[in-house]
Amino acid sequence: MIIPIKQGMKRPVMDEWQNVRLTAIDVPKYANQGVGILTGQGPFPICAVDIDVTDAELADKFADWCRDNLGLSCERIGRAPKILLVYRAEEPNWGKSTSAWFADPTEVDKPFKQIQKQRIEMLGRGQQFVAYHVHPDTKQPYEWVDFFGGISEFAANSLPVITKEQVAEAVQVFERMAEEHGLMRVKNSKSRVGALTSSELDDDEEFLNNITATIGWSLDDAKKYLGYIDNEDFETWVRVGMSLHHEFSASDDALQLWNDWAATASNYSSFEDHEYRWGTFEQTGSNIITAHWLLKVGRESKQEKIRLEKRKVLADIKNKITECQETQELLQVVAKEAGKVAGTDVALRVELSGLLQQRFKQLSKVSITQREINIAMGGKKVQIALDDAQKRPMTEFGNASRMLDAYGTEIMYVAETSCWYRWNSVYWEPCVNMVVEQYAKQTVLALGDEAKKIDDDAQRAEFYQFCAASQKAFMVKNMVSLAQSDPRVLVPFNELDSDIYLLGCANGAVDLRTGDLVKPNQDLLITNSTGVEYSHKAKCPLFEATVLDAFFGDQEMADFFRRLMGYSILGNPKENLMIIPFGDGSNGKSTILTTIFKALGDYAKTTPAETFLGAGKSSAGGAREDLLRLRGSRFVYVNEPEENQELKEGLVKSLTGGESVTARGLYAKGSVEFKPTWTTIMPTNHKPIIKGGDHGIWRRLMMVPFERNYDADKTLIKDTNRSEKLLAEIEGVLAWLVRGALEYQQEGLREPGKTKAARDEYKEDMDLLGDWIRECCEEGDFTESSQNLWVSWEQFAKARNEIRYIPTAKSLSRRLNSKYQSYRSNGIKRFTGIRVHVSAEFADLDAPNN
Repeated sequence: MIIPIKQGMKRPVMDEWQNVRLTAIDVPKYANQGVGILTGQGPFPICAVDIDVTDAELADKFADWCRDNLGLSCERIGRAPKILLVYRAEEPNWGKSTSAWFADPTEVDKPFKQIQKQRIEMLGRGQQFVAYHVHPDTKQPYEWVDFFGGISEFAANSLPVITKEQVAEAVQVFERMAEEHGLMRVKNSKSRVGALTSSELDDDEEFLNNITATIGWSLDDAKKYLGYIDNEDFETWVRVGMSLHHEFSASDDALQLWNDWAATASNYSSFEDHEYRWGTFEQTGSNIITAHWLLKVGRESKQEKIRLEKRKVLADIKNKITECQETQELLQVVAKEAGKVAGTDVALRVELSGLLQQRFKQLSKVSITQREINIAMGGKKVQIALDDAQKRPMTEFGNASRMLDAYGTEIMYVAETSCWYRWNSVYWEPCVNMVVEQYAKQTVLALGDEAKKIDDDAQRAEFYQFCAASQKAFMVKNMVSLAQSDPRVLVPFNELDSDIYLLGCANGAVDLRTGDLVKPNQDLLITNSTGVEYSHKAKCPLFEATVLDAFFGDQEMADFFRRLMGYSILGNPKENLMIIPFGDGSNGKSTILTTIFKALGDYAKTTPAETFLGAGKSSAGGAREDLLRLRGSRFVYVNEPEENQELKEGLVKSLTGGESVTARGLYAKGSVEFKPTWTTIMPTNHKPIIKGGDHGIWRRLMMVPFERNYDADKTLIKDTNRSEKLLAEIEGVLAWLVRGALEYQQEGLREPGKTKAARDEYKEDMDLLGDWIRECCEEGDFTESSQNLWVSWEQFAKARNEIRYIPTAKSLSRRLNSKYQSYRSNGIKRFTGIRVHVSAEFADLDAPNN
């Protein structure tokens, strides 16, 4: 998420910039401004370690610690030696964390504003950092000094992830380093980690000791964390026992788990010793240790173990690269092994590919391209072409080809929607032309390396002239335009997301046929993501309790609702349904549906009520961008309609009938055709007006009653923070939806009686024609003129302000034709089987003069 930065300053252009979301349309408005990055927000929240330190040795030392312990990432310098390192927060909405201020001992007694202060900041929600701009003090551009190429080369979900524990550790490490370096803490200055001050950080253990609630673990959950904890230390051994005793209510299985964990220790005694100690632990009191302690220690131990393992593997492969003596072995054996070590870690892949390129040049005296290294790391054979410079023309066509040689595997273009996509290591995310222009610029900057391969002096001089010409803006833009038609990146619109049973998520895709996780794969052409990691083991006990409570503890309704929501994410709306959760306010439906919406990320879309409601009809030639933006979605949430809105019955039938939809973008020249993959959910306190009485519309409406009223029911305590609490279970909610999809495929919807009764009641409420017949007409062996029937209906409907249901005599005749036979007599249409109640006001309507 980017924001514009004022010229000559470090602050954003706009007020309330913390909540701004720029779109591709907005970007050109700020073409002359700097670029800032919002921190702490979104599905992949960026955070940054801002080393605001003027002592070069201390800044370098702490930056090295960050690289070793938090991970290698992109690094930016504005005014050296100050440096900023970019990471991804484990979860969104972290506040800023800072160390205390430090200064030289000769400075600390000065007034605070005069002190040359130094500290680190961990930037979180509500903050930003400058990515591309001119520094207001140095008058030089901010510079990305990492070997990855800066933040523009990173997808947010590829950045190294850091935890709150690591943030706290980083603050403490810096403060220790600063003191060891001879700096003094500025008077009254304290560190802050989230909402904790440095004095409170030391009380972390006491804080954990005061948490008495259980976590809700299974024994397998506990066993997973125990595997990372050292069993040799006596105090740790006791604390593990106490935490298991408390979490599992002193169960025999938990005792056995404690004993099994300790059995491999060198100082292990016996099961009887564990059994005796088990009996001395308490479930309550001031000195209990809970599973919260075990979770914290387990996570820390796990992270340390993983770090050590990664360091060893990384050191081994680096040694193999630097010690390799043959180019063929380097490309066919070592590069393949390096690719396996890097896996999907983009930062590590870039680091190792750089080492491979460097070693290849040392051995062969010839450069190798990034693309060729990527091929070798993928385990494929590389054909080195040393005369590429002579083969590629010195034109925009040649440069476009060069760009796709280097980056063609990372981008694709869809002509029907004029949209570029970039592979972010998990799925293909839409991107603006500016992103591809960055690839073009990198290609142009790399032309100098290509020139070095040309032996002929005259040809090389000519090529350098071409290098200079290629840096003109129109040349770069032409490269992007020409690349759009290249078959290497051109993908037909209908091939995107073609496997509807794959639901993209933050760690791959879920196969909705099996519930299995599928690894990220470019060939799947997935362009959406839930933004939530999927694990079939994830739980959401509070969310499930919320759903059950909203249905008054009716398990049948709760189970049906899970199947119904699971059906909605399948991408195959074969039940032809529009789901209408209804009920008066404060009934829980918004809380539940909003949580589901957030769990689905890109697959959930909102649309205004006007898309499906209102008397107007859409123009056949209209753009219908409102429909185009729904392509690929699964869960379409209609904004709450106003009272007395009419349902566009024809559109509902069309969009739920399984037929293809034709739509186009607002400024697009051509239309695209696609099949709806979504189910429409329209929560409402006011049911829409339905004029049609035919089965075709009513069978499509799934009425889900939410009849709770948390405000009116004084026996209930309304949890005003429930929505925030449910976000902590968002991975479990995604797993709940997948489980519902699997259940639907096995059992079908199995609609309960309550929803059927709700639909029947709704249909009866909408049957205004039936009310008129019952109140104003008689059925039997009668006939009546259409004129008399219309006058009676008109008076009845106008008295109720509902003439819009059937506004003309012709529309009334069409409705009556479906119920009664008609014929013509003396030029007047008459219906058999019905008549208006005998009334003087109709006595003369059939006379010839009338």
